[in-house]
Amino acid sequence: MSGSTVTLAPLGATHITARAMTGLVSAVAAGALGVRPSQVRVDLGDTAGRLNLTVRAPLRLLPLDQAETGAPADNTAQDRTERAQHDIRGTVATLSGADIAGVTVRLTGARSRPPKRD
Repeated sequence: MSGSTVTLAPLGATHITARAMTGLVSAVAAGALGVRPSQVRVDLGDTAGRLNLTVRAPLRLLPLDQAETGAPADNTAQDRTERAQHDIRGTVATLSGADIAGVTVRLTGARSRPPKRD
């Protein structure tokens, strides 16, 4: 086949509505922050064709007298928020295929988890 040219067909595109993306980000952020999706508010923005996410939600706190099994030693609110920000970015990008420019997490409060009943 010397001298032949190969023409690649354009790749298809999947479009995700803003409502669907908001739902996806809400669910992912809720899991990362330990709250219900209904407690999460999401704003989507565009930066030069890349997606900017702003998440507003409370942070779930553990009672001070209980240690979470397997919890990292750096379990401050700031550390947990930074981990959530990283997790949100990676998971949303993986699930949606979107090019994420940035994720901003704004904490609106704190929610404590009730103790487990025996």
